[in-house]
Amino acid sequence: SIQKKPYNIIIGLSEQNISLLKNNCPKESTIIIEKDKAHPEIEKFKAHGFSIIAGHTKQALKSLNLSSMERCIISTENDRKNIALAKLLISLIDNEHKQTIYICITNRDLNVLFKQDVIASDKRKNITVVTYSLYENMAKSLFLKHSILGEKTKIINSKDDFNMILIGDSNLAIELVYHISFLSTLPNENKLTLYLVGSNSNKFLHKIKKLFPKIEKIPHLTLEAKEINNESLDFYEDKVWESKNLTNILIATTDEEKNLDIAINLQDTTYIRQIGHNQFKTKVLFALYHNLGLGEEIDKNKKAFHNFYTFGNISQTSTKEILLNEELDLIAKLIHNNYRGEKDVKTEILYQNWLNTTAHKQDANKTQALHIDVKLLAFGLKRVNSKKSFDELLKINEEIFYNLLKNNNTIKEQLKSYKSSYFPNSFENTLLDKVARAEHNRWNAFHYLNGWQYNTQRKDDAKEHDCLQPLEDFNRDEIKETYQYDIASVYYMPQYLARGGFKMLHTIRH
Repeated sequence: SIQKKPYNIIIGLSEQNISLLKNNCPKESTIIIEKDKAHPEIEKFKAHGFSIIAGHTKQALKSLNLSSMERCIISTENDRKNIALAKLLISLIDNEHKQTIYICITNRDLNVLFKQDVIASDKRKNITVVTYSLYENMAKSLFLKHSILGEKTKIINSKDDFNMILIGDSNLAIELVYHISFLSTLPNENKLTLYLVGSNSNKFLHKIKKLFPKIEKIPHLTLEAKEINNESLDFYEDKVWESKNLTNILIATTDEEKNLDIAINLQDTTYIRQIGHNQFKTKVLFALYHNLGLGEEIDKNKKAFHNFYTFGNISQTSTKEILLNEELDLIAKLIHNNYRGEKDVKTEILYQNWLNTTAHKQDANKTQALHIDVKLLAFGLKRVNSKKSFDELLKINEEIFYNLLKNNNTIKEQLKSYKSSYFPNSFENTLLDKVARAEHNRWNAFHYLNGWQYNTQRKDDAKEHDCLQPLEDFNRDEIKETYQYDIASVYYMPQYLARGGFKMLHTIRH
């Protein structure tokens, strides 16, 4: 009966899939497939009315009516098995019905290989393939809630350097480095030093450079390892905690009890006097994967734990809103449409254009969507969810945003048919040009992180691009004309956000 209407498949009772099932999945339209017949959660889900196939996963997929499947989420806690099951599922689907397959792949190298092998190669079927990792979603959720500048948001209007500290060498720590690298591109090209602190920090830095071999080409970013054992008092008395403009301290070891212990010691030893005198302005963000029953209490206790926040809770990260993240993906699709020069935003057009682009470009558009909060902050704005209609939101957003721009009508006309003669002589004259430059630097950082490099001739197969350089170095007319995309990324934010259900608001800077 479930297969007679659109339904979802959940493959693998991993911890995150269990959380997803408990939080969001309706039992009347969900089929669970779990290879381990003795899995302790099977009977619990049966008791709650879920339909379960226990046993051979491949045979189970072959027995189902996949033409009615709407979504499939694959998370067996084994990357290679997830990939094999995804490939099998794609080969079994033989219909034109829109379907989405979500595959959990924690290993970044495997993720890249899978995207090149599958997503970019099979466009014959109406299937959207989305790879994700729990740790990537934790990092995204963190930076959607907490600014890269912490409480020191006025840095965005200065040229001041700033600092961040990352403790831990976990998979989550890797994702945090990745996201920090492109989210920290600011309008005034402020320099960021990211300190990697811990007993294995040099080894971790080497691992980061191996995963992202071009990361050192990102001009605003410096990675510095400080090898200190957190079991020693020296750890908490080191001068690194006194770094000027220290915006965030991120604690992300694999051991949540250690994360909690480090956070408490920082509160009670390193920063106790600053907290006591209400002078502590750095955010301390520490991962509690299962919350230990303490996360909410710490978040609420702002007297003793001022500026201390937990993140990374598996049950709060493994939700439909975060995994599917349709609002963020919609903004990414709108951005992609704009790059194509298309203004039609009908759902079907957006879907087909997105389906027919490469995984690399999809990821580039997603990181641009994540960077929107940084751009808004530069204008003294923020976004909030709203239930108002698109037309209402568009009117509000355009009125707020375009009143902040100088020569708005001129910019609007230039974007209709951009010419190299419009390319600015300086990017310091207007805030719009500064923020557009930050977007270009974000694009550069994303490409460096993914192994690209500059060449005078673009060749995607070799990961070479003629735009992968500072805007100030653009010296050919055809290259200068690409600046329209950086301007557009800022100028059309009111539309992107209105389509995504967001309203722009003025914010008070700290």
